[in-house]
Amino acid sequence: MKQKKIFIGIVALFNAGLLFIQLLAMGSLGYWIELPLFSLVVPLLFFINLVFFIFWVVRFQWPLLLFILAVTIGYDELQLLYQFEDKGIRIESGISVMSYNVRSFNRFNWIDSKNIPAEIEGFINKEQPDIVCFQEYAQNEAPDFEKYPYKIFKPYVGSGQIGSCIISKFPLLNSKSISFKESKNGGMYTDFLWKKDTLRLYNVHFESLRIDSKDTLIAAEYSQKFRRKINEVFNIQNQQVAQFNDIKNLNEYPEIICTDLNNNAFSKSYLNLSRGRKDSFLEKGEGFGATYNFLKFPLRIDFIMSSPKINILSYKTHKVNLSDHKPISIIFQNP
Repeated sequence: MKQKKIFIGIVALFNAGLLFIQLLAMGSLGYWIELPLFSLVVPLLFFINLVFFIFWVVRFQWPLLLFILAVTIGYDELQLLYQFEDKGIRIESGISVMSYNVRSFNRFNWIDSKNIPAEIEGFINKEQPDIVCFQEYAQNEAPDFEKYPYKIFKPYVGSGQIGSCIISKFPLLNSKSISFKESKNGGMYTDFLWKKDTLRLYNVHFESLRIDSKDTLIAAEYSQKFRRKINEVFNIQNQQVAQFNDIKNLNEYPEIICTDLNNNAFSKSYLNLSRGRKDSFLEKGEGFGATYNFLKFPLRIDFIMSSPKINILSYKTHKVNLSDHKPISIIFQNP
């Protein structure tokens, strides 16, 4: 009996440690310590702690209270991870905007299909958004998108063929590139008119994490080289977000921001980008809202944000496998 109590105590202590790390990684206890690697795997930490909770419930033992306490403390941040279904009445009369990282239209055959550009065009035509913001848009591989009369492309670097692109059913005005120092990523912005209002639309692709399936959780924990790479990328992202916010501060119009942040909602870059803005997923999203799968765990690294006054009517994560990212879209109104 004594050995059993000691075992339960050790397991409970381990569970408490994981819950504490989860709360730190989510920012629920403040940002007095940064855990960039753990912030990436918050979904995994939550899943492990949920398994522990079920274990304690089945055994009806007191450590189940640890999970309840952690959920209570981190309730606001957990909404960044998961949203329950919105039971309200959906109003779909407004402007629809889609954000989609198309991974160069399968330029290097990551997907075993030669029809990806045509399939993406078919998907866009089926969904019929008013405006589409593409990241990693390869001009040489792109379809015509004939149903969209207005198009603006801005290369990430120089006169390159890869960059940001916006296609629209509305005229696009005053477009300009956004370039980041010593980076192959970038973005653009443009204005458009809806009724009598001028709105500004940003399409931004922040620094890539350069993580693939070969980078395992073990590597993340024990490889100094891997940790240095991640910390370096996180720092670059934070600098790019600061640069973007400086550009945004010169804008006087209501804004929509479509972005592949290349980081999740528990990162410092997300915190700084979302400050003073609406995250449309928090307004009308459902489920995990995953736009990118890393080691089978859902990561929400693509976002559509807006000015606080803009009314988000709906949000959707589209379940199509034509890129390594899932497209997301919103319908909104400008009051």
